[in-house]
Amino acid sequence: MHLLLRRPRRFFCNRPTPTIPHLCVLNRVYPPVSGATGTLLSELTPALVRRGWRVTVLTGPAPDAPRTEVTEDGVHVERVRALPFTRERTWQRGLAYASLFPAFVARALQIPAPDVIVTKTDPPMLKVLGPLLERLTGARTVHWAQDLYPEVAAGVDVIGTDGLLARTMRRLSTWALRNHHHVVAVGRCMQERLVQERGLSESKVSVIPNWPPSEVAPIPHDQNPFRDQHDLHDRFVVMYSGNMGLAHPFDAVLDAAARLATEQPEVLFLFVGEGPRKDELQAQVDQRSLSNVRFLPFQPREKLAQSLSAADLHLVTMESELEGLVVPSKLYGALGVGRPALFLGPPGSEAARLVESHNCGTVLPSPSGLRLAEAIEEWHADPNRWAEASERAHRAVSSARAEAIEQFDRLFRTVLET
Repeated sequence: MHLLLRRPRRFFCNRPTPTIPHLCVLNRVYPPVSGATGTLLSELTPALVRRGWRVTVLTGPAPDAPRTEVTEDGVHVERVRALPFTRERTWQRGLAYASLFPAFVARALQIPAPDVIVTKTDPPMLKVLGPLLERLTGARTVHWAQDLYPEVAAGVDVIGTDGLLARTMRRLSTWALRNHHHVVAVGRCMQERLVQERGLSESKVSVIPNWPPSEVAPIPHDQNPFRDQHDLHDRFVVMYSGNMGLAHPFDAVLDAAARLATEQPEVLFLFVGEGPRKDELQAQVDQRSLSNVRFLPFQPREKLAQSLSAADLHLVTMESELEGLVVPSKLYGALGVGRPALFLGPPGSEAARLVESHNCGTVLPSPSGLRLAEAIEEWHADPNRWAEASERAHRAVSSARAEAIEQFDRLFRTVLET
């Protein structure tokens, strides 16, 4: 096996004449399959094509989508066969994840040899394929870290913190990170963890924040059909939009809803999305008879601007133990439609730093239902403060996508030349 990994890359791949650099990205989801990581890729990859890259995305299966296609934007999409993905049981999800690894390797060796390979973090531990594919193809490798595993899994009690599985995964993860040519973190808090806890040099880790989806733009309430459709015009809407997952605490949110149900009944808590905790949240709302809480399903991408703009405030929540391990992507959509954000999470997180540096919301590191209710009341009572913060929120991320595209293009070309 050792000799096999050291064979020349031309033995395995059909490498074209290197007139156009070839970038290959591995990620479980890509449109039409929904998911935050796939949405980011679908906006970055066409921009890189326009900047002179040949781009191939290796991704999981998609119903009714061809296994191989070239999109209208010029992105080559290769969908591999894998077990169907489900969130119902952890072991089934793990098997679905595991089935992608050999499928990605096999397809990576069938396409024209890439010059740069990018591994993302869906599925978890996908980074381990980077060093392997470097040996097999000769490509330079970059890991784009949306989160850090196995610490995230341990932080939400999916695996034990100090068990054999966690220790083994951490060693393997650290080995993989150190053997990529470069690592991209989505926040300064994550960069700090990679340097201080994983031993990576600062020069090897770049910070490129995420950005709002391109469809997202502010829509005034009186021009928003979503507020008409859902009878929201007389309500002050506090929205949680996105995955209701294990990394997101909600106790303070429901406690605040209970307090405001009688004190300010015009305040409506609107949960938009799905996730493993949705059934639990709905059950708690029913048990507490919270008439000021509603649930809606995920909204299609073409209605995302309407949905997000329907809010007056956005809730973004994160467990304190996950500081530096994840950066909630839902914050960028909230700011993209020009709405202040209430961040319930650690003050050192990139999310907290963004909200505070642009003065476009409130950071509550250890929120109680009382403190959250008071913060909502303060925003509701001061329309001028709300309007000014809304403008700052939109400005905070208005150029984030263009800046990220420039940074990624420059980084990939630098990696290619080293």
